[in-house]
Amino acid sequence: MAFKKDLARQGVRRLNENIWLLSPPVVLPFGSRFPGVNIINQRKIAQSIKDAMQELGFKRSILWTYLHTSCHLMGLLGEDFLIYDCVDEHSAYEGFNAPLVKNMERKLLQRCDLVFCTARGLYESKQAHCKEIFLSPNAADIDHFRQADSIETPVAEELIDLPHPILGFVGAIKEWIDLDLIGEVAQSFPDGSVVMVGPVGANIDISSLQGRSNVHFLGHRDRQFLPRYLKGFDVCLNPFRENELTSTVSPLKFYEYLASGRPIASVPMPEIMNFSELVEFGGGPEGFTAAISRALKDTPQKKEARLQKALENSWESRAEFMMEQIEKSYKQKMC
Repeated sequence: MAFKKDLARQGVRRLNENIWLLSPPVVLPFGSRFPGVNIINQRKIAQSIKDAMQELGFKRSILWTYLHTSCHLMGLLGEDFLIYDCVDEHSAYEGFNAPLVKNMERKLLQRCDLVFCTARGLYESKQAHCKEIFLSPNAADIDHFRQADSIETPVAEELIDLPHPILGFVGAIKEWIDLDLIGEVAQSFPDGSVVMVGPVGANIDISSLQGRSNVHFLGHRDRQFLPRYLKGFDVCLNPFRENELTSTVSPLKFYEYLASGRPIASVPMPEIMNFSELVEFGGGPEGFTAAISRALKDTPQKKEARLQKALENSWESRAEFMMEQIEKSYKQKMC
């Protein structure tokens, strides 16, 4: 009992037989703007991890990180193996010190034993700085999101009385989502409904859209119910802004849309253009609204093709590929 209390005080909880989750301590803000702040933060995080490892009896460790800030964490844990899973161009985030972030990431890349990138643009920009790197795009929980195609799945009650076509988005509504484009969509389909499902970022102004009678911000919805919303959409929207950040994004929601089988309209994005036979692409207000109009004429054949293609992009297949690379690289290093 005392053992469990000690772990609980350290923010550790058990997920299953061999997975423990540590909630890190609160750290100082602006670690991606000032290196001194990040050094302090990472030392605090390292101590928290080491305390938990000691309580759990962990002797050897592999450090797997998604953050450039871990350049000041690596080595503090005495890890045998270091993996960086690069999912975004962090230097392009608003409010970050871009030169500093690039320098921090470069240090991390140079020390890593293995690097994964979710987008080819990321892969191409990082490969010169690391030992071993692989492309592993995002994917989806196929079984979960395929429920949107099941006759047993009800449409979300909030959508039942809305006018069609229902043009929907699911995901975090932050600076990379083009809300001006959403406004153009609402104007182009005045008799339909534009539905935005997901939390709105703290600095995101949606006031101009909230004044439109056919735009509906529903806020966060539990993941288990998302298939009900997707089932009610006539077209799933992928309205990213076109900029440096999104040019190297592998959009997670795209793969979830794909698994649902629903028609998809997207702005052109380098990482998903190879799905052009299954998705309608269009740039700018006119191009995007035209893509939506084409998606509304979807066929059963296209729907089935999306469902089949989704099977090739499951988290299980990604995990299998990544584990193969990790085991191979780890054995080579430890021999």
